Amino acid sequence: MRRIFLLAVLSLSPFSAKAGDFNLDGLNAAAVRAVPETSVAIPRVSGPKAWTVMLYSTTKDKLRYTLVWQLLEMKKTGSTGLVNVAVEASFPVKYADGTISTPTFRMALGNAVNADELDKLIEAMFRAGERPIDFSLLAPFGPDIVKTENGVDTGDWRRAAEFTKWAKTNYPARRYAFVIYGHGNGIFDPQKNGRGTLIDAETKNYVSIPELGLLMKETGHVDAFVMLSCIMQMAEVAYEIKDYADVVVGSSELMWSVGYDLNSMLASLNSNPDIPGEKLGGELSDGYIQRVKEFKLSGAHSSVIITSRFPAFVGKLNAWVEAELALNDHTAAVNAVKNAARFDIFGVTLSSSPALARRLSISGDLYDFVSLVTANTPRDTSAQLLARQRGAELMDFIAGGLVYKYVYTGKTNTGFDFSRAHGLSIYVPPVSMPFGSLVEFENHLQTLYRDLPFARETRWPEFVNWLYPALFPKEVKNGVSGGI
Repeated sequence: MRRIFLLAVLSLSPFSAKAGDFNLDGLNAAAVRAVPETSVAIPRVSGPKAWTVMLYSTTKDKLRYTLVWQLLEMKKTGSTGLVNVAVEASFPVKYADGTISTPTFRMALGNAVNADELDKLIEAMFRAGERPIDFSLLAPFGPDIVKTENGVDTGDWRRAAEFTKWAKTNYPARRYAFVIYGHGNGIFDPQKNGRGTLIDAETKNYVSIPELGLLMKETGHVDAFVMLSCIMQMAEVAYEIKDYADVVVGSSELMWSVGYDLNSMLASLNSNPDIPGEKLGGELSDGYIQRVKEFKLSGAHSSVIITSRFPAFVGKLNAWVEAELALNDHTAAVNAVKNAARFDIFGVTLSSSPALARRLSISGDLYDFVSLVTANTPRDTSAQLLARQRGAELMDFIAGGLVYKYVYTGKTNTGFDFSRAHGLSIYVPPVSMPFGSLVEFENHLQTLYRDLPFARETRWPEFVNWLYPALFPKEVKNGVSGGI
């Protein structure tokens, strides 16, 4: 079936006028109202199922279309004797009397609904264009809605944690998949001003990277953590949640809002409830790239990280940094900064050029960066040979150990072929400092890089700070800053 999609990417740009467009798309404020809040009793369960899928979204903006599409697709399978599906979703709704509200629905999907009927609703939604979701489109979820609330701050990590704990308590399972759906900006963690991870378009609140760690600590262990959110597949982000998830599924680049095929995930869990988490993540990644191709979108990628391999990864990363610091030759590293495959962490390409996005980006593919440094390091001395050896060992472990699967199509938003990347990005110093200087850049941040657990517990900041004076000598000479 050919569908009409109003597509969006899952990121907001601090360099774009569109970044502040957080209203109900020009709707008449007089028409907005609160709906009656409802709550129903949770039926008792006889015992845990094989899986519970928990989906938490912050989609009060245009992402509401693809979120409701995902929910209608998931309803084709629904909850079964093997799989629970718990959802918390908030988006603008237009009611039969013409009034509009932005309620938050907490749902436990029930039995499947006829796929043809759901496809008709999906078609109707996308034909309607840019407006609130018509309440009639939510009819299949009538029996599934456990609670309806007004005024919920979905960008508060404590609200998300309350949802996951509720889902685990009332819909227990032997294994869990936790899916987040909302705008993301990786480690770019600005002051609470309406841009970040799991942004609430009304409250301007969002989940910061440290708060993501708190959310996962409250949630507890999950077998798969799936980020339908831009730029999030960074070493620093995955490190924040490594103790709470077996695998992390995500993208280092801006994501298309069509996202992962969650209904296919439900089908897979039902047909193979013993599926390993990494294989489930691989299927999700494959499905995302298939969707991107199906709708003839430009490039995309996705990867699956196995968190149990982080200790070995950190050891190899630190060994490479130690070898580079001992070599103490900036030449190859400076060249790599200028030429490494980068991702549009600031959403610059939403309003400006790929070239500007490349210069400002602080997110680069780690494998590609190390590859460039290694390839441009001579072989004349024992220190050079050791640095090359440690680089090769690190690259081999990223591609064959830490990253279980990496799939892609086309090019990054910044113009690099995705084949150069290997599914894990990291902080790489920019070519041109955002906002003019490191001090000004840090003035925009809620969380400084050096305060992240990854920065405190690895030697990567030592490498960046060693490299920084060679990249920005004037700034260091003028005493503005010596590094991150």
